[in-house]
Amino acid sequence: MATLKDIKLRIRSVKSTQQITKAMKMVSASKMKRAEDRIKQARPYADKLRQIVGNLAEGLEQDGHPLLAKHGEGKTLILLITTDRGLCGGLNANLNKAVNRLAEHRTKLGEEIEIIAIGKKGHEFFKKLDISISKVVRDQRESDTAKALDEIMRELIQDYEKGAYAKLFIAYNHFKNVISQEQIIQQVLPLEPPQEETKEKAEQMEFLLEPGKTEILNKILPQYIENQAFTALLDNFACEHAARMTAMDGATKNAGEMISSLTLQYNRARQAAITTELTEIISGAQSV
Repeated sequence: MATLKDIKLRIRSVKSTQQITKAMKMVSASKMKRAEDRIKQARPYADKLRQIVGNLAEGLEQDGHPLLAKHGEGKTLILLITTDRGLCGGLNANLNKAVNRLAEHRTKLGEEIEIIAIGKKGHEFFKKLDISISKVVRDQRESDTAKALDEIMRELIQDYEKGAYAKLFIAYNHFKNVISQEQIIQQVLPLEPPQEETKEKAEQMEFLLEPGKTEILNKILPQYIENQAFTALLDNFACEHAARMTAMDGATKNAGEMISSLTLQYNRARQAAITTELTEIISGAQSV
């Protein structure tokens, strides 16, 4: 049975942990607000860019542009975006498991799988498995990670045009709201022109392009693919801070419940000790 001193030390330890989790919750809440603002500002541009690409690529043949052409054989690349730090619930674990299921399925189809890990948690998960990891970006500031991702995407676009691989997927966490994040795995290359809604198509107007559709596609398609990766990175940043804030809030509440339980246990043990001492005093006085 735990002594009064042991219970008191444990209460002190839990209170210290509670102060840490409360501080981490406040820091994550502040960072999440900035990350949420960034992703909300980025989405209108991404949506408009997707609409433009859909308009330009409409009616274009499959081999009308290198990024639209499908390669019959070759390895499949998965760009996995996770976090560098933990304490954000099952955010990284759920995404890693989803990517692993995709990799196993593609492997059974005879495809060679290669991972490009953006973030420490994805790298640590897949380096233990029998899956090749070609590039790693980890333990960097958010701005440095964004720059590294931009360079990687430019290299991947060039490699695809040369036929170095057959498919490229991006896996990341999509930010819906503070308590809801969704695992997304989407094919980026070969590029499939986005299909707009029927209403939007009906409202589209015919227009002339200068210098021409192909020349414009040469500029805008790489930009569209790079923007998809950048938006996914911003999404993941927002999900990280939201998930960590939620996890730390839960940890703070659990610590409070544990402190209450330990305080009750301490008071009972203290009362039992006092009762025992009184009983011994009374028994000693009666024996005299």
